[in-house]
Amino acid sequence: MAWPLGRPHHRMYLAAFLLDFSVAVGFTAMPFFVIQHLNGGAALSGTVGAVQMAVYAFACLASAAMVSRARHPLVWAVGGVLGFAVVFTLVPWVRSPVLCIVAASAPFIGLALAWPAMQAWLGLEPDPEIRARRLAGFNTATAFGFTLSPLLTGPLYDAGFRLPFALLTVLCLAVAGLVLSLAPKAPGAVPRGDSHGEETDARSVTPGLLYASWAATFTSNGLFAAVRSVYPLRVETLAAEDALWFFPGLRPSFFDAIGPATAYSWLAFTLSLWTVICFAIMGRTSAWQGRYALLAAGQMAAALAFVLLSWARSVTVMAACFAVVGFNFGLCFFASIYYSLAHARTRHRNAAVNEGVLGAGGFAGGMAFGHLAEAVGVPAAFQYAPLFAAAAIGLQLLLLRNGKRLPQS
Repeated sequence: MAWPLGRPHHRMYLAAFLLDFSVAVGFTAMPFFVIQHLNGGAALSGTVGAVQMAVYAFACLASAAMVSRARHPLVWAVGGVLGFAVVFTLVPWVRSPVLCIVAASAPFIGLALAWPAMQAWLGLEPDPEIRARRLAGFNTATAFGFTLSPLLTGPLYDAGFRLPFALLTVLCLAVAGLVLSLAPKAPGAVPRGDSHGEETDARSVTPGLLYASWAATFTSNGLFAAVRSVYPLRVETLAAEDALWFFPGLRPSFFDAIGPATAYSWLAFTLSLWTVICFAIMGRTSAWQGRYALLAAGQMAAALAFVLLSWARSVTVMAACFAVVGFNFGLCFFASIYYSLAHARTRHRNAAVNEGVLGAGGFAGGMAFGHLAEAVGVPAAFQYAPLFAAAAIGLQLLLLRNGKRLPQS
């Protein structure tokens, strides 16, 4: 039997796992670096996360046409991964908030080159069912990277704040090697003329559904970014006050021996674990396809979880809320990338737009909740989430309705 990594799409899965593992290393370490070494608060931490997503969104949209016309787009992905690693490694050596924002955000130009090219490579598979399974495998691999990374990053950061950034560089070197080993064409791809399966798949995706799913990804990543870049401050505060419990009213003695980064890593693990579970479910089922109501329900459930997070002091209650937020992100993102890759001629452009919308949502969520938390506190800021979600769902319904009148591309 052949070694599993001999199959190109399996190597792509491993590259996706390691790349998102390294991204999560940066996301997990950054808030605590800002708080402990730059004397920053919720506003600075949220701003760093927001600018990262803004750079990513703009770079995805700006590079879409250029990379899609490239003879070998995966070469751009390799360059992007290496650029991400080299610049991000500078972060723990800076002591200026401005330089920190630059060093932590510029690497996301590299990610903007890498992710759409990797996703479009998988989208070359013409069979809709196989493509859905491979997207599930790819997205599950990325989510597993996000899931497992905080469990290592938190204790590693508490041991030495520069260690996570060194790990990030090593992982990205491995990713670059894996992507270089891949052929420019996905296995199983067929000549352009034999695309009946793709055409059938594309007809089931209306422009309105595509646009509404993009908007849902915007909202879900905004909520995801808020718990990732702003909520660590809440954990830091509760840990400093010895007010962080395991179950409500129960504080084990070992809580006195762990750092806030380690405590938060448990929540970050739960956040991405439920994204993985969602990807696994959606990759093996089709009942969600074409049903926008599921996306709306997921967003509102995640917003209500924010209300619980505003008063929670128990790690178990927080973890349950993080699970809802993570599942909603998986639901919206998987649907939007699946719909984005349905059209053969525009798959790379749509994948880049989807990643751009993802980054824009992260910018909006990090900036809005970060500055609101700075003004009124994290608990009060999180109580506004249902209002934001309701407004977003209203906009998505307009996109869904008006998009039905447009011709399909």
